[in-house]
Amino acid sequence: MPSLPSISFGDEGTESRPAISCAAATRLNLQALDWPNAKRLDIVIRKAKFAPGTVVMSLNTPNVIRIINNDRDMRTFRAEQFFRASGVAKIVYDGRQIAETCIDAIRIGPLKSAELQVVPLRKGEYPYGQSTARDLPLLPFETDNEIGQIIVR
Repeated sequence: MPSLPSISFGDEGTESRPAISCAAATRLNLQALDWPNAKRLDIVIRKAKFAPGTVVMSLNTPNVIRIINNDRDMRTFRAEQFFRASGVAKIVYDGRQIAETCIDAIRIGPLKSAELQVVPLRKGEYPYGQSTARDLPLLPFETDNEIGQIIVR
């Protein structure tokens, strides 16, 4: 299956996903939503742990997720299932807007952050973290908050 180009600053930045999976989301007019009044959520990475461990969002409601890497190592915020069930209107990484919004994950450099404007389009519970469902053999060895959960109601 063809994929969109990966946007990267060195090893940092977004990881692409197949173009077919975001076709519907790109047809939505997400920019017209009330982004100034969107729910704001911070996910902080420290010592390779994600906090909070659970994030709750409402269906079809704009959210601004800020992912802050407080570590001195690069970290990946991986949430394939969530991103595939959502529309991503905008990504700002390290102060620069990224054109690509069809992603599976975003690599965040040491002491940097990313801000994502996201609208969940399907209810469900979605894992997020450094590794998620595509890395199933690692899951039994994960410790608290290496994998978090996004709940969409």
